[in-house]
Amino acid sequence: MSFISKTSILTKRINEFNRDDILESLSGIKRGFEKESLRTDENGMLANTMHPKALGSSLKNTLITTDYSESLLEFITPPTTDIAELFNTLTELHQYTHRVLENGFLWNGSMPCRLPPENEIPIAYYGTSNLGKLKTIYRLGLGLRYGRRMQMISGVHYNFSFSLRFWERYASLKQDTIRQETIKQENRHSLPRFISEHYLGMIRNAQRLGWILPFLFGSSPAVCSSFFQNEMNTNDFHNMGTHTLFLPEATSLRLSDLGYQNKVKPLVNVSYNSFSEFLTTMHQAVHTPDPQFSRFGVKKNGEYQQLSDCVLQIEDEHYAMFRPKRVTAMDERMLAALQREGIEYIEIRALDNNPFFPLGVNPEIVYIIDAFLVLCLLLDSPRITEEEDNIIRHNHALVVKEGRNRQLKLISENGHSRRLTDWAQEILSHLENIAELLDVAYGVHHFSEAIQKALMWVQDPNLLPSAKIIAELQDRGESYREFMIRNSKQAKEYFRMMDFPNTKQHYYAELAKQTILEQTRLEQSESMPFDDYLKNFLIA
Repeated sequence: MSFISKTSILTKRINEFNRDDILESLSGIKRGFEKESLRTDENGMLANTMHPKALGSSLKNTLITTDYSESLLEFITPPTTDIAELFNTLTELHQYTHRVLENGFLWNGSMPCRLPPENEIPIAYYGTSNLGKLKTIYRLGLGLRYGRRMQMISGVHYNFSFSLRFWERYASLKQDTIRQETIKQENRHSLPRFISEHYLGMIRNAQRLGWILPFLFGSSPAVCSSFFQNEMNTNDFHNMGTHTLFLPEATSLRLSDLGYQNKVKPLVNVSYNSFSEFLTTMHQAVHTPDPQFSRFGVKKNGEYQQLSDCVLQIEDEHYAMFRPKRVTAMDERMLAALQREGIEYIEIRALDNNPFFPLGVNPEIVYIIDAFLVLCLLLDSPRITEEEDNIIRHNHALVVKEGRNRQLKLISENGHSRRLTDWAQEILSHLENIAELLDVAYGVHHFSEAIQKALMWVQDPNLLPSAKIIAELQDRGESYREFMIRNSKQAKEYFRMMDFPNTKQHYYAELAKQTILEQTRLEQSESMPFDDYLKNFLIA
């Protein structure tokens, strides 16, 4: 029996949420997007220009910055409880950017446009301040470790947090319903510790069931053949016309072994089994030298090649689909912030850019993921053993490459095989009940309607975005590059035709100017040598 199949227990827990105080606090969920998009020229080639000044300082602008490359933009929306505001802000960032870009457009998909040779892919430059140097050197290290091409795959990260009000009510609810011995155990911890432990419990369950997200939302089943280098194996791929490779039943090549993964099993496995284990293993990962990375050297001819030769240079190098996070102060390591105050939110890195949406995402995705994360909170969340970790990795690898195979079977945590479609329907049946509660909390029907659409996608995988991309490529006889250029230009026109008040244009333009001044002031005020700055930073 699957742990999710303990229906009576789960139903009881869902029913316990049907209280005015819990429902009221659920409306305080905060959400944010971090959306990446490559800048290209008019021919769909990677832009070789510096980050546009009209977008401000990539170091100091908290709304529009760069990710790995000067040519890889990242749009960051401030956390908000209002879903409409979330999408309005993301829309404004795209509107402003499309208005100030002199040439080219934003690539509206996850797998990259046509790339130059590996060593010509431009790494993001953040100026001459110590923080700016640190950010650039970190990216140099990523290029050495995993290759620059992998870093050019883009996606959407979704940040999620319950309100403090919710956690207070949830802690009280737990004390009302669990055994007295456990109550005493929970009471030994402060609320931040309670929150951190339960966020990690959510992440463990999200790992177990997270394959359903690339199944539903995966939008990268094909790739331009230029992505592959000579040593990369393409034997499993099918050719589609000119310069296009694809897997017929794939959902997300971005989340496959082509994309963002720590490919070689690390010397330190970061554990989510408890908050103390997470802190300990993450500390080990950022302080344990790794022979495969030591061979590059930290410096070469007096120039930094990477921040360190450890398993992870910094915490962000841990390429997990679900990550515990906290907002940090400038120059502060994530690990130090987490040790001090606990987990603040979860980052979900499971979303591809969907080329059929101008923004790459739409509200249905939010409604479904929110319900999914509430489910992950309500389910029992036992420790993940090494055996189960292997099962999780196995299921993930199957779904991203073969997820639309209607006969595909996954392995449940008890080692039994389950057909993906049966398991997905079971998960969504539970999400129906949770969506009803969220609808009440928000006074809408959107959550339930989104789950009903997801059930239709399970019943007919041809409705999935990954299937629709393959179908359109075949029907129109387009290459992946042609398909993406057409969709990206349509998205550009969509944003440029939308009403954009002069007040908004002025706001983002002034913000850009202000952030450039802030970077200049920082660079002029620093006196600490970078070697000392880096040493202090890495001690944490």
